[in-house]
Amino acid sequence: MAEILKVSSTSDPSATAGALANTIREEGVAELQAIGPKAVNQAVKAITIARGYMAPSGVDLIFLPSFVDVEIDHENKTAMRLEVKTRLPFKPDKATGNKDTEKEGGHEDKGADPEGTENRQESNEEENGGEDILDI
Repeated sequence: MAEILKVSSTSDPSATAGALANTIREEGVAELQAIGPKAVNQAVKAITIARGYMAPSGVDLIFLPSFVDVEIDHENKTAMRLEVKTRLPFKPDKATGNKDTEKEGGHEDKGADPEGTENRQESNEEENGGEDILDI
């Protein structure tokens, strides 16, 4: 797991979001840790802002909250740990060795799916007796 990004009540959500987005791009997953309600609020704001930073790349972020016991100044405290992942599988830059998605000539590589239909969600309401089920 990547380095834990520690968020305080005075952390700038935009700066934290930038660090979070860069960690996701490099590692594919990130962890935020916050102690106290104001710090948790700043962490959730940072995740929300990072989702906006990542959305143009087609990457949607989700987070899984959990509690973790930490020791600070020889005192045990309970922190909130927020594991941030991508909704769909994502290859981080670290694994591919590429820092951007641009190929030579200035065009993005569309691969075997030139129309971008591979991850499109479609409604099957008529096929399923009125229930709206999404195929991914």
